[in-house]
Amino acid sequence: MSDFFSKVKHDAFKGDYLTRLLYLNIAVFLAFSLTNAFASLFTGNFGLIPNIADDLLALPSNPLKFALRPWTILTYMFTHFGFRHILFNMIILYFSGKMLMEYLGERRMLSLYIYGGIGGGILYIILYNISPILTSGSMVGASAGVIAILVAGALYMPNMPVRLWGIFEVKYWMLAAGLVLLDVLNLTSENAGGHIAHLGGAIVAFFFIRSMRSGNEWNVYLFQVIDFVRGGFQPRQRKRKKGFSFGERNYKKSAQKNTTSKADGTGDIARMNAILDKIKATGYDSLTKEEKAFLFKISKD
Repeated sequence: MSDFFSKVKHDAFKGDYLTRLLYLNIAVFLAFSLTNAFASLFTGNFGLIPNIADDLLALPSNPLKFALRPWTILTYMFTHFGFRHILFNMIILYFSGKMLMEYLGERRMLSLYIYGGIGGGILYIILYNISPILTSGSMVGASAGVIAILVAGALYMPNMPVRLWGIFEVKYWMLAAGLVLLDVLNLTSENAGGHIAHLGGAIVAFFFIRSMRSGNEWNVYLFQVIDFVRGGFQPRQRKRKKGFSFGERNYKKSAQKNTTSKADGTGDIARMNAILDKIKATGYDSLTKEEKAFLFKISKD
């Protein structure tokens, strides 16, 4: 049992970004469900925790409420209140995320999830405030980010065969186009907010892949923000003062860095590891001609 929990802990905090997304969504759902169960048991108020969670985590369509709760543009995409809702989203996220990571890398996959969720949330707020038939409310769910990942995969590898329910085989672009068409046809349904968010995610995916092919990587901007936030939480290390010794003329440093490189092959190993990390993060296609030639040379030695 201890090995199981150790693996879960490792995957949740040090696994690839797809695994971490799955764990985070499931953790938020379990925290909500357990808190709601115990609160209902002891207070008799079955709507207490859902109302609190809706206020704190759900994305409101009212611009004034959103201005008072701007963090909900992020929290809503990790929040689910129903079991079938999270099950459906996590299944699609797992399979579409796996395929996308294999070809484009995990950083692009994470960026699509975040950007798609933000794009879907913004479109949701805009349409709910300009349409006369849509009433105000709030929205939760990962589907905007999930659809962004799925549509991006279909745009990048449209002819990849996908087997539905283990029976029907279709092209990837057909699956994505069918889901987007269903969203368009259901814009006035009871779950209009969810379908609007899906379309927002699909739009983000289109421009993400288009920008990537033109050499503009959106994931770079996201990870600049992530690195900045990480730097704010990490304690600063004090720089050690270098020692000095008295000399005939001036102070001389007592230790100097050895800038000469060793000819024992460690430089090649370090470079190879850096290239492999780059492949894992952004895919093989992101390598330069020089890096590809270096890998080819190493494989022949």
